[in-house]
Amino acid sequence: MRIRLLLAYDGTGYSGWQIQEKPAAPPTVQGAVEAALFTLFNARIRIHGSGRTDAGVHAWGQVAHFDICGRPMPQDLRHSLNAVLPHDIRILDARQTDDGFDARKSAISKTYVYQFWQEPAFMPPHLRLYAWQCGPLAYGPMLEAAQTLVGEHDFAAFQNSGTPVRDTCRRVLGMDITPQPQLPYHPAHLPMLSLAIKATGFLKQMARNIAGCLYYVGLGKLEPGLVPQILAGASRSGLRAPTAPARGLALAQVDYGEGEASSPTTNARG
Repeated sequence: MRIRLLLAYDGTGYSGWQIQEKPAAPPTVQGAVEAALFTLFNARIRIHGSGRTDAGVHAWGQVAHFDICGRPMPQDLRHSLNAVLPHDIRILDARQTDDGFDARKSAISKTYVYQFWQEPAFMPPHLRLYAWQCGPLAYGPMLEAAQTLVGEHDFAAFQNSGTPVRDTCRRVLGMDITPQPQLPYHPAHLPMLSLAIKATGFLKQMARNIAGCLYYVGLGKLEPGLVPQILAGASRSGLRAPTAPARGLALAQVDYGEGEASSPTTNARG
């Protein structure tokens, strides 16, 4: 039986999604979920995620799958897993799925969201771990630069080293920057900017490098018209902007086509 999970997690205390096979391995989200599955089923079960989130990166809609057979299924798997998982990892939904479903290979696109907190005077504590307090940014130039990245390009200039890949071409389906409403019960402040990047795939820290690039554009340190030249250079050394901090990034949604995104609605039951 193949089970599909929809997860949300606070990545602050984890060294990313993927288990690191080494002595004294740091905590990972995958490791925590597999430990919870062992508690429920008394068996070592490998879980496969739709993508690897880096250390400190969050998820609102990570999708994963695992196989189980010969074991009794809890009446409500979602509730049972949440009862034994750490408080910063939650199963939003769980259900049986087709044996051919693969959380990574079946995905047709993913959406990451990066949050920029612009107000220099203060930052609400509840946003401290989930947005980058970067100061005021020029919204118009950032949006102009973002549109130059939409489409199929070689994103080698936006890839950090560490995970060799055959091909650095990726297709960005859409990119938008949205000013968020004022927070209620807070002093007047500059709006938080929410950058959403939807693509068929991402290179290592590609979303964070795009966020860092747009940050430099917003500061006036980089002209929007130079971004295509950086793309064409196909080298991270050509992008002098910093990699944006992990805390501002979240895997927001995974799409699987046929109107089915990372929001299953039927719980897996025995």
